[in-house]
Amino acid sequence: QKIWYAGIATHYVKSNRLKELKQALVDASEDDALPKWGDCAESVLMSFHDHSIDLDASFLSKNRHDIDYAFDGKDSIEDIFASLESMGDSQFGQSTLKTLKQMSPTSLKVTLEGLKRGARAQTIGQALEMEYRMSQSFMKEGSDFYEGIRAALVDKDGNPEWSPANLEDVTEKIVDGYFEKLGDRELCLDAKTSAKL
Repeated sequence: QKIWYAGIATHYVKSNRLKELKQALVDASEDDALPKWGDCAESVLMSFHDHSIDLDASFLSKNRHDIDYAFDGKDSIEDIFASLESMGDSQFGQSTLKTLKQMSPTSLKVTLEGLKRGARAQTIGQALEMEYRMSQSFMKEGSDFYEGIRAALVDKDGNPEWSPANLEDVTEKIVDGYFEKLGDRELCLDAKTSAKL
C-alpha cells in the first residue's frame, strides 16, 4: 500500500497471483493489447491489478499531514528534528524522532543531501552515478555502516558508537565527501542512453 500510495508502484497484484501473472506476461502478444491501455504488458498488468486496495488505510495516507509538516521543505536534519519535536504528543512525531535519533548522524545528513541532489538530476544515469558514489563512500573502512552492522548483527548490543556522534559535528565537508567523484572507480553511464527524469 505504501509504495502504491507514493506513486512508486504502478500496479498492485496479490502475491498468490504472481506466478500466474508471470506466465501471462510471457504468453502476451501485441494482439492482446486493449486499445484503452495501448500495449500488451499494460493490458496484462491491468487484468491482474487488484482494484480493492484501500489507499486511505496506508500508513502514508493516515499520517500525510504529519509527514508533510515534519519533512516538506526542510533543508536540514536539524530542521526536521525541530519540526518533529514541535509536534508534542503526536504518535507519529514521537516515534519518528525516536527512530531518527538512533541513526547515524552522518547517514542522516548524507541521505538528506542525496535526496536534494537526486531531485536536481537531469537523467536517471546522473542519479544512479550519484547514488553509486554515496554507496562506495558508505562502504569505506571505518564508516558508520560497519559500526551499525556491529551493533545490530555482530555484537548485538544495540549501542552503535557513531562517528561523529552528534549532528552538529557532521560538517558540510564530511557530507560533500560522500558525493566526490571516484576516479577510475566511477560508475559511467552513457549519457545518450540515460532517460530523462
